[in-house]
Amino acid sequence: MITRLLTVAAVSAAFVAVPGGAHAAPAPFHDSFDEAVHADPTYGLNDNLEQRQGTGAVTYSRVSGKPDDPTVPPASSAQVDNPRYRGALSLHHGTTAVRLDAPSTGSSISARLTPVAGDRTSADWSSIALARSANSRGHVSNQDIDLGFVLRANGGVEVFQAGQSAVVLPSFAAAKRDGAFDVTLKLSGTSLDLSVNGKRKTVTLGTEVPTSRLWVYLGRQASTDQTVSLVDDLRIAQLNSDDLRKLPGSQLRYYGYYGARLSAAGGNHLPEVRGRSNLNLVRINDTRGAEVLKDCAPAGCLVDVADANWSVLAAKVRPRLDRVAGFVLSGPSSAEQVKNTFPGKKVVLIVEGTRVDDSFSVPGAVDWVGFTEHCAGYEELDARMAKLAERAPGKELFLLPEAAPQPGCADRSDADLESTQYLYMALVQQYPAFVGILVFGPWTGVGPAATGPGTPLPSAFPRATEAQERVAALVLGDARLTA
Repeated sequence: MITRLLTVAAVSAAFVAVPGGAHAAPAPFHDSFDEAVHADPTYGLNDNLEQRQGTGAVTYSRVSGKPDDPTVPPASSAQVDNPRYRGALSLHHGTTAVRLDAPSTGSSISARLTPVAGDRTSADWSSIALARSANSRGHVSNQDIDLGFVLRANGGVEVFQAGQSAVVLPSFAAAKRDGAFDVTLKLSGTSLDLSVNGKRKTVTLGTEVPTSRLWVYLGRQASTDQTVSLVDDLRIAQLNSDDLRKLPGSQLRYYGYYGARLSAAGGNHLPEVRGRSNLNLVRINDTRGAEVLKDCAPAGCLVDVADANWSVLAAKVRPRLDRVAGFVLSGPSSAEQVKNTFPGKKVVLIVEGTRVDDSFSVPGAVDWVGFTEHCAGYEELDARMAKLAERAPGKELFLLPEAAPQPGCADRSDADLESTQYLYMALVQQYPAFVGILVFGPWTGVGPAATGPGTPLPSAFPRATEAQERVAALVLGDARLTA
């Protein structure tokens, strides 16, 4: 059993890269920025990373992007797959930046940059900043930036080193019709090879830029909040994602939501969690509920059979059985019935944590076992997980933590819930029998039943929702870059 308490910072370090640590061979990185679910409050920044990158878990963090103001801008400052800017990272609200949460360890980086969408004359710019510090604000002119590259909408280029302008190239290259530029930066000692829309130049730098470990910041500076800058097709020759990988020996492979669809009144949330989940629980007992299975990924949903006539429910589900991973029982009595009807599907037993004691047992027909114990502390959950692993040998196990305030902890703040997402992630990785996390919410909770069981929505908990997106990225992608 684990006895130590973990701080948020320590837990976050397990999958949000920080300086230091052991590092294995790096590999190439590519982000297409395609097919993210663009939704409040995270706007798709870290959504659907596995498909975008061919792997996953290489997340992004919003940073100030300003020379003298450390304030992190609102989440809407950095968006992916905005309906107006499909397949791109779009930067909004004036000057801002994002940082990749894993460092470049190679000598080249390329991207398609559009400093001002739809404009080819402005002096406003896009930037690529490389720094040995993971704690920079990301502005090219700051002293902690080893190399800052500026590209203006009018084609002008400027290079910064350690807070000083080193090279100015007015009207270096012509923009494409949409204002875009294909940019490649290659570093070699004190040389920088530039390529911008086919125009090439080798620039001699004042000091060598060490390429063994540089953090990448993508930013913009704008004279108005009304314009947007775009980044697409980001490629980095070598990136070290070791700090974003699952712990050695971890069997964790499922992440999703308990209650992605509970009732017609509560709504169908499967489309909005598509890019940050691979297993979601749905309840389809009402007349038209089975229609939601079309929104499940193949083998991507668990169907709750609580209070259902099994033969009727089975008939409803059968036409879309390929979308179903398994069936969740309200009790152990129907396990054999479910298994006999659909022998290729998982039978899932979910119980309250208080039931998991020395007398707890699991029917042989059950494949997966999960437990809920909302508002529990670290040590209490740790003990319960150890007991479940002991009482359900050979079964694959799931933790179902809260993602919104629940009865018993109705006063949980957004910051509280953010911390617990990371805490659960670190805890569950310590037990090899646990293969998945299904967070309870965030459309369930406490309060007036205006939209189902409760009123919490993702937009009311932006920090917790972003934490869920980051945890999902690690579970689903495991940041193993293609060699």
